[in-house]
Amino acid sequence: MARRHLRQAGFTLLEVLVAFVILALMMGVLTRILSLSMRSLETAGHHQQALQLAESQLAEVGARLTARRSERLQGKFQQPYSWAAEIEPYEFTNQSSVLSSRVLPRLIRVTVSWGDGSAQQVTLTTIRLVQERL
Repeated sequence: MARRHLRQAGFTLLEVLVAFVILALMMGVLTRILSLSMRSLETAGHHQQALQLAESQLAEVGARLTARRSERLQGKFQQPYSWAAEIEPYEFTNQSSVLSSRVLPRLIRVTVSWGDGSAQQVTLTTIRLVQERL
């Protein structure tokens, strides 16, 4: 009499364990990718906010600009942003022939920084003409 073994349908314990190991490895990789994406999104948000604050501060500093030689200003916005502005004389290559002595160009540089030790920052620079008061 020949013995017939009926094979049972299903997975062996080893196959189930291998599937769980593969699933765990994939979940680890996906978690790491998600974490990096969230960090990049946060950095982009800070950069965008700092850029808007720098544009605003550049306009404000430019509106209050005087014909002083050099000036350094600084302040704080809402946490974690702070700003610094530098105003200094600027000379065009052919300035003497282009501008009268009563109109003086000023280089304005505004830097907005955030993070630990101001490691991250955005800097905007422009040149404004200021009329010298007599």
